[in-house]
Amino acid sequence: MNLGLRWEYESAPTERYNRSVRGFDASVSSPISEAALATYASNPDAALPVERFSTMGALTFANTGGQPRGLWETGNRNFSPRIGLAYQLTPKMVVRAGYGIFFASLGVDKEAPIQTGFSQATNIIPSIDNGLTFQATLANPLPDGVQMPSAVGPATYLGRGISFFPGKRPNPYSQRWSLNIQRELPGRALFEASYVGNRGTRLYVTRDYDFTPAEYLSRSPERDQATINYLTAQVSNPFFGLPEFAGSNIAGRTMSRANLLTPYPHFNGISAPDPMGYSWYHSFQARFEKRLSRGFLVSANYTWSKFMQATEMLNASDPLPTEVVSDQDRPHRLTVTGLVEIPVGRGRALGRDMHRALDAALGGWQFQAIYLGQSGPPIGFGNVLWRGTGPEDLHRLVLPKGQRTPDLWFNTLASSGPGEVGFETNNSRSLAQNIRTFPQRLTGLRADGHNFWNASLYKQFRFGERFRMQLRTEWEGALNHPIFAAPNTAPANTLFGQVTATQGEARRIWVGLKLMF
Repeated sequence: MNLGLRWEYESAPTERYNRSVRGFDASVSSPISEAALATYASNPDAALPVERFSTMGALTFANTGGQPRGLWETGNRNFSPRIGLAYQLTPKMVVRAGYGIFFASLGVDKEAPIQTGFSQATNIIPSIDNGLTFQATLANPLPDGVQMPSAVGPATYLGRGISFFPGKRPNPYSQRWSLNIQRELPGRALFEASYVGNRGTRLYVTRDYDFTPAEYLSRSPERDQATINYLTAQVSNPFFGLPEFAGSNIAGRTMSRANLLTPYPHFNGISAPDPMGYSWYHSFQARFEKRLSRGFLVSANYTWSKFMQATEMLNASDPLPTEVVSDQDRPHRLTVTGLVEIPVGRGRALGRDMHRALDAALGGWQFQAIYLGQSGPPIGFGNVLWRGTGPEDLHRLVLPKGQRTPDLWFNTLASSGPGEVGFETNNSRSLAQNIRTFPQRLTGLRADGHNFWNASLYKQFRFGERFRMQLRTEWEGALNHPIFAAPNTAPANTLFGQVTATQGEARRIWVGLKLMF
């Protein structure tokens, strides 16, 4: 039995000159609040009463305005217990088990400072009235001049997209546990079977805090044109003419109603990591190993697993991330490695008394091969319009392996209207401004997996006692088997369901000569 306890402490990273965003304070009023409210009150939109119009919130910066230099507050309770057990049931059989907690790092190798406000991009704004007139030309694309960084503060990056660090950032951690049985077999071989599990906690999810509230979005299973027209309609921009918005994405005379209704209309998107994600993994793992004897060795590993995660938002307004099969899920994985000393040459089964000159060419070769077979990743879809009544309809998308080709990777069921199972392929009837319900990925529908061989052939030459030379040739992807990329998943695209690319590289062959002394 092994018992252990590990404690980790990771201090918050700092930027050498404190040139970094730290957080976002939603309780402070923006410096443009009074002017924006007066402008809005003169021409309000019926969807947003004047008393509900709000421009609260501003970025905070490291070592500024009472903020510390550290980019966030860190935790100090990262205790990691470890337990290991091993018991010899018989002289040739051992049982092992273990449990441990492992914390992930959040240091500078994982996160870079957010230097919003310390560098300034100048956007080209060709028109401020949706193309009725144009202020930017090819001769003068930046009529308002080049935007220069100014002293950071509450007005920094108004009208632009921003991101920030949460005030407190606990370290993500994984709980891992395993149970293993290992048995020694005759011929210098062994077999083992294991169960391995993992639970990830406090995984970071990128959240959008500046979204159109769900109450305004459509919940219709079909395209809701009335809602789309309502939210995309252009309304008077209460920030027009304010110098803080010059050159930003919302500097025009109008803005969409969807943008006006967001919690922070004076920004063009706000995102930050949130430690509310989690994952879980279960697997059966088997291993067979025969060590080198009688001129050959072989090792085989097989894993059967399921990997689920909740680290992505299906809708920005959802309170929690969606639970879905992980994009890293590979249910089956098999690797086999073998090495054979070819029994030809002096002192071997064939050609025991072979002439030395002939032995130099034909004797002493070794052949090695590695095979990898692995399931492909689950296929993901966008916010598609799917007409189906349950899981049994989704199962119809999967084609038998023998029928699957790059020209048709899955069954592209097309639907022309309600009551007909399939995807809506008419782009004019696609979904928009709606609450999404179709899952991000389908576990039963997968892209191409791995199925390839690597091989090598090599021979040692000895010159006296000091010198050895190795001649070696290696074949990566020996059978030149392609690995197809994921198929197109846009129903309105003419390539829907087709594979248009491969991933990885084609077969590569090396020949090398190495001298050792």
